Amino acid sequence: MLTAPQLGTQGGRRIKGEYTLTEKDMETDDVFEDTIAVLANNDYGEISAKHPALCVPYRCLVPKRVDGLLVAGRAFSSADTINETFNIIPHCIAYGQAAGTAAAMAVKAGIEPRKVDYKELRKNLVKQGVNLPDVMKSNGTVQSATTGRSKANYYQQYRSTGE
Repeated sequence: MLTAPQLGTQGGRRIKGEYTLTEKDMETDDVFEDTIAVLANNDYGEISAKHPALCVPYRCLVPKRVDGLLVAGRAFSSADTINETFNIIPHCIAYGQAAGTAAAMAVKAGIEPRKVDYKELRKNLVKQGVNLPDVMKSNGTVQSATTGRSKANYYQQYRSTGE
């Protein structure tokens, strides 16, 4: 039996990023201007029923005091509760895709990763097939970047109808 490849710690040390995801972020449907991933929030009962998705901003991958570095994986900037839930492999893949794309953009432009234009980063991620919601429009609605659906319908895919 191969058990060693499956062993590991659930949590661990994390960076202090330009933004730190907290429990408060789980209790809202806010879409960050620099959202790079949308994760299903399904482990917290009533909170998850009301807010079935969590948007992760690029700033969670950018260390506050270190240039030339991006963090992908479970070391993203987050509170303990968030990190326990949102550091599993599919989530870490999303962080890695965003960090890798941003790193390539930074190298190509000759800039620090923290200076990457998050609007261009989001456009690149959408071209790669990442489903990201658009940020607030002037009329206060949010639409999916890839499907043009309204916010209510966009998040509906994460909700269980209970039927």
